[in-house]
Amino acid sequence: MKYVAVPTDFSDNAYNALLYATRLFPKQEYTIILIHSYESEFSMSTSRIDIGRNEDLYLDIEKRVTKSFEELIHKITRDTEGLKIHFETIMTGFPLFKSVNKLQREKTVSLIVMGTKGASGMRQLFMGSQTIKLIKKIRKLPILVVPENANFTPPKVIALATDFKTPIFTHAINTLKEIIKPNNATVKITHIYNQKSPEHVFEANYKKTKDSLSDVDYTTHWLENTSKKEKVLEEFVKKMDVDLLVLTYHKYSLIKKLFKENIVENIGFHSTVPVLIFTDQD
Repeated sequence: MKYVAVPTDFSDNAYNALLYATRLFPKQEYTIILIHSYESEFSMSTSRIDIGRNEDLYLDIEKRVTKSFEELIHKITRDTEGLKIHFETIMTGFPLFKSVNKLQREKTVSLIVMGTKGASGMRQLFMGSQTIKLIKKIRKLPILVVPENANFTPPKVIALATDFKTPIFTHAINTLKEIIKPNNATVKITHIYNQKSPEHVFEANYKKTKDSLSDVDYTTHWLENTSKKEKVLEEFVKKMDVDLLVLTYHKYSLIKKLFKENIVENIGFHSTVPVLIFTDQD
């Protein structure tokens, strides 16, 4: 059984991400695990002195979250009638990334799907949100970030942006193929060239990427680094009508640099295009 983890705070944007997750693997049977972490709420409200008050607060939170889960399951079951999707729920007082790491050890989770909010969605993505914590702390588990304004469009055009400095590992490619094949998608392997890596590393990883995608429809695109990389990528996404952008997160990656430099001003595609992020492989 395939498992997909969907963190939720019961907001509209979280529901939009959940709905996206239910449409991503057409005709497949899988289980979506809904996770709610109340860690931040509980830690801000607890008292080290009044233990009884802490217990009352926990019971209040548990009761409220249980009711919210019941309402959410009722709604999503109605909205996914006819699909072979099962739902499980987890509520936890631990940080979200710890709960996901624990879940990884217990079940074969292949993907996390998260919502991000509003027109400032990419600003949230690159600045200290729960999503950021997951991207930095989760290993070997792709994270799909769904903007609040994204309406589900079957991903027919997928841009895989990579610098070829590190190989894309098998589990990540397999997850990507699980999206590509049932949606009959075309992959556009995209590279913004300004290459400083040793040539043999670049060529080896380029070949590995092509070989790993040999059973799907793909094309390669070399983009000249004429301006900021995020701007070049944005223009490519718009020009090619990309439905899903795939980025890698590693020590030297573009997305890592965006985190470091807080470059968000020139990224405009975030309001509608979901972003699939391959997290650190080691």
